[in-house]
Amino acid sequence: MTALLQLGALAMIAVDAIVGVRLLLLASRTRQVPEFALGLAFVLLGAVGYPLTTVARRGVLPSEDTNQILMAVGLLVQNVACFAVYVQTAYTFRRGWPGSRILLAVAGVAFAGSWIGQGFADGFATHTTSTPYYVGLAARAGAFAWTAHASLHEYGLARRRMQLGLVDPLVVNRFLLFGAGMAAVFGAFVLFWIGQIVTENPADATWVLAATCAAGLFAAVPTWLAFLPPRAYRRRFETKRAAPAQA
Repeated sequence: MTALLQLGALAMIAVDAIVGVRLLLLASRTRQVPEFALGLAFVLLGAVGYPLTTVARRGVLPSEDTNQILMAVGLLVQNVACFAVYVQTAYTFRRGWPGSRILLAVAGVAFAGSWIGQGFADGFATHTTSTPYYVGLAARAGAFAWTAHASLHEYGLARRRMQLGLVDPLVVNRFLLFGAGMAAVFGAFVLFWIGQIVTENPADATWVLAATCAAGLFAAVPTWLAFLPPRAYRRRFETKRAAPAQA
């Protein structure tokens, strides 16, 4: 089981890194904020931040001090990644909503305050239960809850418009895929939070690691299909689009 989990974790890191880098390369061509922010989030959270905090919690480094430093770096990277998700959602789905800037400001304060507060509260203890840590955890999870809700809401609207022939079926599917992927990441945060409550160390709990790795993989694949769909996948929707025209 340990070997299988290690393979799963490596697969999650590799897939998240590949999807993130592909999105960043796409952003370098399009100069669009959503691709850049989401690519940054996948690389920093799935391929850097989460692995760093997992290593710290497992006490891989030789001393507690070095593991705490690793924990601090990992959480900082995760915070930057999740703030990028907030930016992506505000820019893509809620650009005209006055509350977007307020929410971004609140998220930024929560991330900075929780990280600094945790440093004062317990020096980034690897098995922390401090209030600042949970504030940061809630802010990180909230990024994906908001994004999933926004994308699935747009999916519902686009699906109704598609029935009138006003929206491309591929666009409708992209909303669904992206919403599902972000919901999976939010689910991983919830499972990890439960693991912190019911286990001494979630990084040593097989079911927590299995669930979070599975969620990371599940999030990466639909996001890849949403932003970088291969030709064979796009062809399915081109057929659907052509069918009404032939009728």
